[in-house]
Amino acid sequence: MERQKYYYVTVDTEEIREISIPDNDIEYEITANQNQLEELRELFMKKSKDGKDAAEYIGKPFDEWGADDKREEYQHHLIMIYRKLYELGTEKTKSKIKELGIIH
Repeated sequence: MERQKYYYVTVDTEEIREISIPDNDIEYEITANQNQLEELRELFMKKSKDGKDAAEYIGKPFDEWGADDKREEYQHHLIMIYRKLYELGTEKTKSKIKELGIIH
C-alpha cells in the first residue's frame, strides 16, 4: 500500500501543498497517496477546461447554445472535487465541506 501524506488543498486556486498556509480558512487538509493526488489533479484540470469553455460564451451573450451544458459540466467537476476532498479529508475538512451543503 502506498504511503499517505498530509496535503493542504485550495479549490479556487487549485493548489495542493504539503505545508499549510496560516490563517487560510479556505484550504482543506487531506491525507492522500500519489494515485489519489493524481485523481484530484485530473479533476482540477477538467474543472479548469470546463471553466474556460464556459467563459467563451460570456463574449457571445446572444449565443447561449451549449452554454448551459458547459456550466453544468463545470459544476459537476467542482462537486466531484469536493466529494474527493471529503473522501480524503480529515474530520475538520469533512465538517467544513458539510457546512457548504453542496454534497449529500
